[in-house]
Amino acid sequence: MDNKAYVEDDENEFVAVKKVKTPEQSSHSFEQAISLAGVGWFHYKLLLICGLCFMSVMVEIMGVSLIMPLVKCDLKPTITEQGVLASAGFMGVVLSSHAMGFLADTWGRTKTLRYGLGLAAISSIVSGFSVNIWMLIVLRFFVGFFISGGQACVFSLCGEFHGSVSRVRHVTLLSGFLCLAVMFAPSMAIGILPLRIETIVLGMRFSSWRVLLIADVSIIILSVIGLCLLPETPKYQLVQGNGEGALETMRTIFAQNTGRPKSEFPVQLLTVEDSGSSLSSINGVCDAFRLVWQQTVPIFYRSRVFHTLNLCIIQFFVYGIAQGIFMWFPTILNELNGNSEGSSHLCTVLQAVDSTSASNCEDVDLTTYYTMIIIGAAFTVVYVIFAYTIDYVGKRNLVLIWFALTTISLLALQWINQMALVVIAVTIIMAIGNCGGLIGTIAIEFYPTSINAMSMSFIMMVGRLGAVVGSNVLGRLLFSSCEVVFWTLFGISVLIIVMGWFMPDKRRPKF
Repeated sequence: MDNKAYVEDDENEFVAVKKVKTPEQSSHSFEQAISLAGVGWFHYKLLLICGLCFMSVMVEIMGVSLIMPLVKCDLKPTITEQGVLASAGFMGVVLSSHAMGFLADTWGRTKTLRYGLGLAAISSIVSGFSVNIWMLIVLRFFVGFFISGGQACVFSLCGEFHGSVSRVRHVTLLSGFLCLAVMFAPSMAIGILPLRIETIVLGMRFSSWRVLLIADVSIIILSVIGLCLLPETPKYQLVQGNGEGALETMRTIFAQNTGRPKSEFPVQLLTVEDSGSSLSSINGVCDAFRLVWQQTVPIFYRSRVFHTLNLCIIQFFVYGIAQGIFMWFPTILNELNGNSEGSSHLCTVLQAVDSTSASNCEDVDLTTYYTMIIIGAAFTVVYVIFAYTIDYVGKRNLVLIWFALTTISLLALQWINQMALVVIAVTIIMAIGNCGGLIGTIAIEFYPTSINAMSMSFIMMVGRLGAVVGSNVLGRLLFSSCEVVFWTLFGISVLIIVMGWFMPDKRRPKF
């Protein structure tokens, strides 16, 4: 059976609260209690910590594409090995997302994130000492494997400290940290990659790309420190039957938001429904598999299966397009900048590229990184606008608007030949990945608390599988069959516009 507390709490959002003579003895639902805690300093701190977690995922995954030219000089990978390296982190995310969602739903959101990000930091540091391409590939796979919770579970962590009034806005602002990651990663690259480092460590030249990999871990370390300052979410505690723990957490939130003592928090009793699963119920391997199955099956209940499959397919295409373009975005910018011919028609330029040619190992072209910073800044502004208009426009409508812009840009690329317009069009197409966060916002409101992290992780897992496919397939075809690739992407974008129309707007199923 689904979470009855979730159902009751969902219904209480739309009905009047009954007046009682003795408030001290009344039992408050989660939504009523968390609303009384207010929104303030605690939630701003929460947003920053969750944002750092989300940034750490993006920085670690996208960092590989930024160092690829220098890795080609040091480790001499083939074009196939480059594709495998670029998708190794995503493959790790795909294979661990289900497990991370299960742990978050049964072990706790904050605890799962602390250990996962900590292990990811260790793997990333060790990857900076890779002696060959396959060692680097394996270690970047483990980075993705451990860090996956920082994308899916963090949305549940952020959303479950909020009531229905502020949840959507803050989860949307959380998605905006993707844009900050797009600025942070190339900023670090600009400061580190041009350095001439001749130091020999363990018998190998410790090049600047190795320093960059290690320096990027600073975001993960800050995230782990921040997570140590956060309690478990009160909604998770309530679903696990720990009403007193949830109440104490809400008192802490109230005190930090208002500056008043905890004793003034007006709620004395919470409605508790012990319907969540816990690792404490596992007594063997069979129990573990049974519990995983019990957490997974509700995602595909008859009342949810259509929306689950729809969201999964949309995420697959969204991340496939975004990552497939992003991996080769530095190459696209470099070729457009270095194009000596008059025309800047994208496919004409790309089909003249020898993708196996050697990189310039002496100088690092920073133009691409500066361009990415400008793009990240622009989309940060767009996300802030989204956060404060989403209540009026609607989550689904914002996603559909961006899908429409992507479709128009894909169509325009067939004819435009001015470099600035080409870069803008490619940027809009690549930025369809930002919709992944908005789709996550839709999903987090659709699924009940008891399976929220599991469902988010499952949807993100499918999305990251799309990223693996996109980064490998588009890389092979973009330089040989460019026009076919973009017409195919145009068809896919039209398809996801149609599918997007059927995404859920509210938490519909209640049984």
